[in-house]
Amino acid sequence: EKQKYPMMPGTVQGYGQAFVFSEDQKLDWCNMFALGVEPHFLRNPILWPSKPSDFSETVEVYSREIRKLCKNLLKYIATTLSLNDDVFEEMFGVAVQAVRMNYYPACPRPDLVLGLSPHSDGSALTVLQQGKGSCNSVGLQILKDDVWIPVHPIPNALVINIGDTIEVLTNGRYKSVEHRAVTHKEKDRLSIVTFYAPSYEIELGPIAELVDNHNNPCKYRRYNHGEYSKHYVTNKLQGKKTLEFAKIIN
Repeated sequence: EKQKYPMMPGTVQGYGQAFVFSEDQKLDWCNMFALGVEPHFLRNPILWPSKPSDFSETVEVYSREIRKLCKNLLKYIATTLSLNDDVFEEMFGVAVQAVRMNYYPACPRPDLVLGLSPHSDGSALTVLQQGKGSCNSVGLQILKDDVWIPVHPIPNALVINIGDTIEVLTNGRYKSVEHRAVTHKEKDRLSIVTFYAPSYEIELGPIAELVDNHNNPCKYRRYNHGEYSKHYVTNKLQGKKTLEFAKIIN
């Protein structure tokens, strides 16, 4: 069934492994299935499985609710920055949304591989649902003060990651989180990730109200979000290295 929906080289939709650029690189211990959800022109209908029969409807309903959540979270972020609460929604245009299901099999030598290499997300917000049930292993870790901290799954809770886009727009006030996934010797793990980002046509840069030449000088240049997204998916996952695309180097 999986092989009916392969992720073709150079793309990020379908079943397989993304961010593979060399026959020599050590692959992450993870299979993933990714789909573009919104706007509709991003969808590749032949990659939407017919089994199980309610798959498409389930993804539609789940994605619609996550979209509402992201819009509300962005309003709260704007409020904390003393900005109009609709500033991000007006700026983003028709927001891009994608969903990715990650499966991490049990690994006999978890000390030798990673489930997913360290990286920050290129999105504005990322919403993670960690697998349900007590059998689900701890896999997500975030980097804080140069130490990897495990994020234990909480039943019926979602994990929200700040992405690179929000770091740029807030001129570093909100920082994207570097994270990774580790494997477990005996337990497998499943996660469902939603990425929420501006339209690819949008020009982005730090919001003017958050730039102060004396106390908080501009840290990032203006750029086209589509160009940044292309840069992100065509480079290996290496911490927050992709954010260098936007940084102003003094």
